[in-house]
Amino acid sequence: MDKELVAQAAQNLRLINILLYESNLKRFGELAASQNLGQLTKQRVKVEPCETSGQDKTIKLFRVFVELGVRIIDLENDFQEDQNAVFQIEATFQVDYELSGDVEQKALEEFAHVNTVHNTWPFWRQYVFNTANQAGLPCPEIPLKTDLLVKSQ
Repeated sequence: MDKELVAQAAQNLRLINILLYESNLKRFGELAASQNLGQLTKQRVKVEPCETSGQDKTIKLFRVFVELGVRIIDLENDFQEDQNAVFQIEATFQVDYELSGDVEQKALEEFAHVNTVHNTWPFWRQYVFNTANQAGLPCPEIPLKTDLLVKSQ
């Protein structure tokens, strides 16, 4: 992580919104009470600069899609990801920032991989907890994400 690039981007970005863009719960098999369960995680970030027109001005937007997922697997048998999967929960969040100045693309991408994931994480945790609870599934562990935050000055 390049803290200078992240700080450069942070000084020129203002968080506008975090939206649930897409989500799913998929069951692969029955959940037996005696299963020894483990989990695999997914995290992907895609950036997309864009513009939006308001009533009296055009706003430069920096849009980031954060794809997160957790797959619960049965550890009782020899591990084969597809054959041992019990269920998975995935969500993509759309995060929009207003871009107020000129920022290098590299700085925006570095910011997206650090701060945008951190901004999205509480929404992801809540989504996983709610989905697992409503589906009657054991709740995957989604730890607090405090290690990556870079604050702007």
